Amino acid sequence: MPAIVVNPLNEYHLNFLKDLNNQNQDLRVFISDNQPKEFIELVPGKKAIGDIKDDSHISTACHGAFCAIYFEDDLKELRGVFINSINNSSTSRIIWVSKFEPSDEVLKIKNLTYVLIDSNSDYASKVLDLENAENLDSSVIDLKRV
Repeated sequence: MPAIVVNPLNEYHLNFLKDLNNQNQDLRVFISDNQPKEFIELVPGKKAIGDIKDDSHISTACHGAFCAIYFEDDLKELRGVFINSINNSSTSRIIWVSKFEPSDEVLKIKNLTYVLIDSNSDYASKVLDLENAENLDSSVIDLKRV
């Protein structure tokens, strides 16, 4: 089933994208036009490059994807953008990865699994498992290392 990853930011995300591309075979990526050209060139899959703060760009890129994986990371200012893009897309499964506790507004989103991380979390394999699972219950998975 098609998957889209929204907002890859770093080397860890690149490695995750390579693994997801191998697992899924129909990878799409929405990447900020603020990312360096060299980084964008390393991103596998079908790329949509645009304004990460424009929810309509993101929801349009999500069209036809079954699963959307959002990397909020530590950019809390994207929360409203991500919520609006999810509400305006037809995506069936949402995986939200963030360093921030989920808000009530986020937890109201249907078919959402929230993965709470910190800077030391190794979350790639968990997100790959979630993307590949037959069914998911809406939940919060805390992967913060104490």
